[in-house]
Amino acid sequence: MNNTIYVGIDPAFRTNGFAICIIDEEDTVSFKNFRNGFREFIRWVMDDAPQHAKYCVENSNLQNSTFDMRGSKGVVAKISRSVGKNQAISQLVVDLLEEYFGERNVYNISPKEKGKKITDLAIFDAYIESNGHEGKVYGYKRLKKQQDERDAYKLAIIARQKHRK
Repeated sequence: MNNTIYVGIDPAFRTNGFAICIIDEEDTVSFKNFRNGFREFIRWVMDDAPQHAKYCVENSNLQNSTFDMRGSKGVVAKISRSVGKNQAISQLVVDLLEEYFGERNVYNISPKEKGKKITDLAIFDAYIESNGHEGKVYGYKRLKKQQDERDAYKLAIIARQKHRK
């Protein structure tokens, strides 16, 4: 059992792409998606977010680059706009959390620091087990399309690791 709550946040500008993972004091894992994006997230922070938690946010603004430069000028421009939107929303999330909960409770990491996405479901199951959460995960549908939740879980684990250092 743990006395600290860890929250991993994978923000995204797109609809249905904004996910969090909470590892509570009982060491159980739950997920939440903000289908209405940042507005719904703000309400959650103000009304329901754990006050005494460690938050870890993937902040793509820290990398400050467009990842995929393949395609026509129009395609690259569209990708760059999407990247810019995600950089802005992730920085806003960090700023909001630091304002509400204090900078010492928010770990602000780049996508590079978060590391590679876990796309294989069997590997993700092993990752859950290796972190002691087998049988303690709720609200995760174990579908290939749940990448945002897998990323949020990874971020919650990073929050726990950083807090324990």
